[in-house]
Amino acid sequence: MLNLLSAGFVRLTKSRLFWLFVAAETAWSAFLAWLLYYFGNIKENLYLSIFMPMFYLCVAEAVFCGFYIGTDYSDGTVRNKIAVGKTRESIYLSNLMICCLAGLAALFTHLAVFFGAGYLLVGPAISPQISILKYLCAAANVAVYAALFTLMSTLCSKMAAAATANIFISLGLIVSGIYAYAFYVQPEFFSDGSANHRYVGGAARAVLAFFEAVLPTSSAIEVMGNNSSIVCLRVILCSLAEVAIFTLAGLWAFRRKNIN
Repeated sequence: MLNLLSAGFVRLTKSRLFWLFVAAETAWSAFLAWLLYYFGNIKENLYLSIFMPMFYLCVAEAVFCGFYIGTDYSDGTVRNKIAVGKTRESIYLSNLMICCLAGLAALFTHLAVFFGAGYLLVGPAISPQISILKYLCAAANVAVYAALFTLMSTLCSKMAAAATANIFISLGLIVSGIYAYAFYVQPEFFSDGSANHRYVGGAARAVLAFFEAVLPTSSAIEVMGNNSSIVCLRVILCSLAEVAIFTLAGLWAFRRKNIN
């Protein structure tokens, strides 16, 4: 397991795709800091800044996992690892950890660049000392993306097909997350007392609440504008449960997968 992680880390540092994502995240974070500074509200939007790259990271993780794991299949690396005695569980878990590490590296790059640029623009008044729960929520979201797309990339042996499927899934997550949150926060009545026809009630609201809670994209939107520690803890626990479910499903499927 340690040998697989070591080899995977070395491969990650040599991956052009990984460094491309980090470079794109760096440019986006610097632009975001300048944009908020330009409109004069950089200090008021620190909480939002943590989760602004979540949609980008969702797509980036989808592409990275598809190509990273897909390359193992196309090059015959998976078959060779099994032939030399590596267990399927250790192969799967090492790939999951590397994919998760890539996402966390991009996230921490965003935070470092944003706060660094913010410090240069407004001085020591900007501080990264935001609630630790906010950072944990963001990291948990990245872990869910890594677990989901590692599962999907493992099920599909063809690199291009895996990356394409992951991209469509990531876009589906983004769109469904936005709509789930938008409908969930609709008030039943407007301030003038009139009924809101967009309000979802009854049994459908319970279903909507479930999807709003389990979709990592809708959770990111909810935490973005919510300072409640209860909400943050719920998001973290839901994310950990999803990571466990996706990982167990991936291990089960990989044990039974025919490696050609």
